[in-house]
Amino acid sequence: MNFNLANTNLFFILLAASVVILGSGLAFFGIFTWLKMGNRISTRLDQFVGAEVQASVNPLGSKIIPREISGSLFSRTIVLWINKVIHMLERLTPEKMAIEMDRKLMIAGNPGNMQAGQFFAVRALMLIFGLFIAFIINRDFNNISIISVGIGIVVIIIFLFLPGAWLNGQIKTKQFEIRRELPNALDMLSVCADAGLGFDQSLQKISNYWDTELGHELKRVTQELEMGVTRAEALRNMSERLDVEDLSRFISIIIQAEMIGMSYADVLHSQAKQMRVLRQYWAREIAAQLPAKMIVPLALFIFPAIIAVILGPTIPTIMNIF
Repeated sequence: MNFNLANTNLFFILLAASVVILGSGLAFFGIFTWLKMGNRISTRLDQFVGAEVQASVNPLGSKIIPREISGSLFSRTIVLWINKVIHMLERLTPEKMAIEMDRKLMIAGNPGNMQAGQFFAVRALMLIFGLFIAFIINRDFNNISIISVGIGIVVIIIFLFLPGAWLNGQIKTKQFEIRRELPNALDMLSVCADAGLGFDQSLQKISNYWDTELGHELKRVTQELEMGVTRAEALRNMSERLDVEDLSRFISIIIQAEMIGMSYADVLHSQAKQMRVLRQYWAREIAAQLPAKMIVPLALFIFPAIIAVILGPTIPTIMNIF
C-alpha cells in the first residue's frame, strides 16, 4: 500500500514538474519575444502617429496596414516548436533513405505535402510517444510484471511501425484505384480514337471528364505536354509517379508505337481488349483469396459459437457421468 502511494505521488510530482517546465518555457518565450519586438513596436507607433503628416505631404503615399496576429496561442507556440524539432530531425536523415522515402511519398500522392525528412521526424516523434506510454504503463517498478513489460514492448512496436503501415496503405489504395480505373480509361481512349481525335486530345478529353486519381494524373500529363515536354517523357513521368505494372506496360507499348509509327487507334483497341481480359483474371484472383482470408474470422467467431451450441447441452450429462 505504501509503495503504491509513493508511486502515485511520484507520478503526480513528475506531472507537476512537466507543467512547471512547460509554463516556464512559455513565459521565457513570451518575455524573449516581447524584448525582441520592443524596438519594432516603437517604430511602428511612430509610423502611425506620423501617418497624417506624411499623407498631407505625399497624398499618393502607400497606406500603412497594421500586421494582425493570426492563429491561436497553441499554433504559435507548441506547433511552432514541434515544427522546429521536425526540421532539426530532417537534417539527420540519411540521403539514400531520404531518396527512397521521397519515391514512396510520390507514389502515395505526397499526402499532406510531406517530404522524406518530415516523415522520418514524425516517425521519431511517434517512437518517443510510444516510449512515454510504455513508461506510464510500467511506472510501478516495484510491482512490474512480464505482462506489463510485454504490453509496453507491443505499444513501442506499434508506434514505431504505424507511420510506415499508414504510408504503405496509402500507396496500395492509390495503386488499386489506378488499376481499377485503367480499363475504363483505355475504352474511352479507343472510343476517342474512333471518333478521329489524336492521342493528346483524347487524354485531355478524359482528364476533363473524370474526377478520379487517374483523371488527375492524365490531366498532369496534358499540362506537361502544354509546357513543351515530349509525349514519351510525360508518360514516363506518370509511370514513375504511380508505379503500377499494368499502366507501365501500356505506356511502354504506346512509346514503342510512337517510335515505330503505328496507328494509335489499333494499339488502343488491342490494349483495351487485353486490359478487359486482365481485369477478369484480376477479379478471379481476388475471389480466390477470399477463402483464405475467411479462416481467421471463422476460427475466432463462428467455430466457438458452433462448438458451444453443439457441446453445451451435453456438458451436464458428462458432468453427471464423472
